[in-house]
Amino acid sequence: MMAVGALIAGAFLGAGSRGGAGTPYSATVPAAGQRVESSDIDGNRILLRLSGGDGQELVVLDVATGRVIGRIKVQ
Repeated sequence: MMAVGALIAGAFLGAGSRGGAGTPYSATVPAAGQRVESSDIDGNRILLRLSGGDGQELVVLDVATGRVIGRIKVQ
Protein backbone atom coordinates (compact mmCIF):
# COMPACT_ATOMS: atom_id res chain seq x y z
CA MET A 1 0.00 0.00 0.00
CA MET A 2 2.89 2.37 0.72
CA ALA A 3 4.20 1.77 -2.80
CA VAL A 4 0.89 2.97 -4.25
CA GLY A 5 1.02 6.07 -2.05
CA ALA A 6 4.57 6.75 -3.22
CA LEU A 7 3.51 6.45 -6.87
CA ILE A 8 0.65 8.87 -6.41
CA ALA A 9 2.78 11.29 -4.37
CA GLY A 10 5.39 11.19 -7.12
CA ALA A 11 2.71 12.16 -9.63
CA PHE A 12 2.01 15.32 -7.69
CA LEU A 13 5.69 16.22 -7.58
CA GLY A 14 6.07 15.75 -11.35
CA ALA A 15 9.47 14.72 -12.63
CA GLY A 16 11.06 14.25 -16.03
CA SER A 17 9.73 14.13 -19.56
CA ARG A 18 6.95 12.06 -21.01
CA GLY A 19 7.70 8.62 -22.33
CA GLY A 20 5.78 5.84 -24.00
CA ALA A 21 4.32 2.69 -22.59
CA GLY A 22 6.85 0.65 -20.63
CA THR A 23 8.80 3.70 -19.46
CA PRO A 24 9.33 3.97 -15.69
CA TYR A 25 6.61 5.96 -13.95
CA SER A 26 8.86 8.49 -12.23
CA ALA A 27 10.22 9.65 -15.59
CA THR A 28 6.87 10.17 -17.29
CA VAL A 29 3.89 11.03 -15.09
CA PRO A 30 2.69 13.72 -15.09
CA ALA A 31 4.20 15.86 -17.83
CA ALA A 32 4.99 19.51 -17.17
CA GLY A 33 1.74 21.45 -16.77
CA GLN A 34 -0.36 18.37 -15.98
CA ARG A 35 -2.00 17.55 -12.68
CA VAL A 36 -3.61 14.40 -11.27
CA GLU A 37 -7.40 14.86 -11.17
CA SER A 38 -8.20 11.39 -9.85
CA SER A 39 -6.74 7.94 -9.30
CA ASP A 40 -8.19 4.46 -8.98
CA ILE A 41 -6.64 1.08 -8.15
CA ASP A 42 -7.93 -2.21 -9.55
CA GLY A 43 -5.89 -5.33 -8.86
CA ASN A 44 -2.37 -4.68 -10.06
CA ARG A 45 -3.23 -1.55 -12.08
CA ILE A 46 -3.47 2.14 -11.22
CA LEU A 47 -5.54 4.48 -13.39
CA LEU A 48 -4.65 8.18 -13.25
CA ARG A 49 -6.79 10.88 -14.85
CA LEU A 50 -4.53 13.80 -15.74
CA SER A 51 -5.47 17.27 -16.97
CA GLY A 52 -3.47 20.15 -18.30
CA GLY A 53 -2.94 22.47 -21.23
CA ASP A 54 -3.31 19.63 -23.75
CA GLY A 55 -6.62 18.41 -22.32
CA GLN A 56 -7.21 15.23 -20.38
CA GLU A 57 -5.36 11.93 -20.49
CA LEU A 58 -5.83 8.54 -18.81
CA VAL A 59 -2.66 6.72 -17.79
CA VAL A 60 -2.56 3.08 -16.69
CA LEU A 61 0.35 2.04 -14.44
CA ASP A 62 1.54 -1.36 -13.21
CA VAL A 63 1.48 -1.36 -9.39
CA ALA A 64 4.50 -3.63 -8.95
CA THR A 65 6.89 -1.88 -11.35
CA GLY A 66 5.44 1.62 -11.69
CA ARG A 67 5.73 1.31 -15.47
CA VAL A 68 3.28 3.00 -17.81
CA ILE A 69 1.17 0.32 -19.48
CA GLY A 70 -0.93 2.62 -21.63
CA ARG A 71 -2.05 6.16 -22.30
CA ILE A 72 -5.41 7.33 -23.65
CA LYS A 73 -5.92 10.91 -24.79
CA VAL A 74 -9.46 12.04 -23.90
CA GLN A 75 -11.01 14.20 -26.63
